This record gives sequence, structure tokens and C-alpha cells, in this order.
Amino acid sequence: MTLRYSKQAVAQLHDIEAYIAQDSKVVAVRFLEKIKNKLELLIDFPYMGKVNATANRDDIRELVTFGYKTIYKINEQSITILAIYKYINFDESSIYND
Repeated sequence: MTLRYSKQAVAQLHDIEAYIAQDSKVVAVRFLEKIKNKLELLIDFPYMGKVNATANRDDIRELVTFGYKTIYKINEQSITILAIYKYINFDESSIYND
């Protein structure tokens, strides 16, 4: 199984990094490494997150990692990170259109 990132998730990771880098670029890089290392666990344990309530499907799950909610989809050969965010007003329904 492989881990993939949607365009939206990549953009969100860049935003997280840029925000933290305002204080320290070193800390920002380390923080993103920590998030990505935690998400790598999904390769071996894809069902470790709970079913996402908005999607209410067994293949779309969520996991809170260092204060950021990660929504991911389990596919036959891969896991796709759909979104990584911290904001309450994020519209989750916009990421399920595939």
C-alpha cells in the first residue's frame, strides 16, 4: 500500500509550513516531518482513524495529528490524504467529489 496526497492536502501542508516558518523555518520543517511520519502509519494501519461523520463511509476516515485533522480515503492499493486542516469552518463536503 502507498500513501498519496491530494493537491488540496499538499497545498494545506505548504500553508501550515509557511505559517510556522514565520517564527522558525527549522521548526516548520521538523513539524511537517512529524506529521508526515505519523501519517505513514496509515500504510500499515489504514483503519486506525475513525469514520468521518460528514462522509459516513467506511473508506473515508479521519485522524487528528498534532492538532490537525487529517481526512483520508482508503483505496485498494493506496491511501489518499484528502485534507489536513485546523479550522472549524472548513467545508469537508468539498473534498469528496471524486
